[in-house]
Parts: sequence; C-alpha cells; structure tokens
Amino acid sequence: MSWKCPSCGIEHADIPLCFGIDAPWRALVPEIEFERRVHLNADLCVVDEQHFFIRGHIEIPIHDYPEPLAFSVWSSLSESSFHHMGERWEAPDRAFDPPYFGWLCSPIACYPSTIHLQLSVQSRPAGYTPLFTVEPTQHPLALEQHNGISIERWHEIAHQLLHA
Repeated sequence: MSWKCPSCGIEHADIPLCFGIDAPWRALVPEIEFERRVHLNADLCVVDEQHFFIRGHIEIPIHDYPEPLAFSVWSSLSESSFHHMGERWEAPDRAFDPPYFGWLCSPIACYPSTIHLQLSVQSRPAGYTPLFTVEPTQHPLALEQHNGISIERWHEIAHQLLHA
C-alpha cells in the first residue's frame, strides 16, 4: 500500500507495520561502560546482573486490514521471570506458559509517556516474539490495543514515527 507523506511530499511504496525501539540500557549505563555492564542480544538485555529486560511486540489491530501494527519494545521482568522465560525459550510448548508481569520500558513517541505502563508478557511458540498486552488503563496505547485503529490512524502513527 503506497502513501504520500504530507510532511515531506514523498510517495512511499510501503507503510511500515512494525516500529522498533532500542533496548533501555542507555538509561542505566553510560556508553563507555556498555561492554562491562550490559549483556544484550536481539531479544534479551541484562544490566549489571540486576535489571532484566525482554523484547516483545505490542500489536494493535487495524480495522479492515489483515495485519496489525506492531511496536517492538522492551519490558522489564523480575529476575525469576526472566530466568524462567529464558529456560523455556526453545521449549516447543512455551506458548502455553502463563503470562509474566512486566513494565514497559520503551518510549513510543506517538503516545503520551509509555514508560512503566503495566504489561502482561505472553510467550508465543518458539521463534515468535513474545506478545505484550498493556493492562487495562485509560492510556491511549491501551485503548488502541484493545479497540483497534483505523487505516488513517495507522498512517498518522507511521508519519509521526518516520518524521520524528
């Protein structure tokens, strides 16, 4: 689906359906200390062996569109939840694990402050990114995740994030 950006006037071939946000280690550790204090891969981040984060997706249904909008973001987990999830990372039945409790640790620029929104962190089958559900609140992100958004709202979000 192509679209013309109202800000830059450029016709884009596709509108992204997934926007990623960096792991939250920069809020805790100076860049110069990264190698010594941070263990990071594409899905997991541990800072100082005491702050534990996992990457997952917040998916927002788009009305009249077959795929959701996704934010690839980071949640904190307790040490025990982090280790349990890690032990089950390759388990073929991990999607049946009960959800973990987490706190959103990623800013999403098109919403009011998203840091520390309460999350349900649900494992999915091995190879799939965990699914984050924003716990009931009146926050716009939670409302849009629950109710879905229009195609026009998706375009608005994409415009805001691509031109931030």
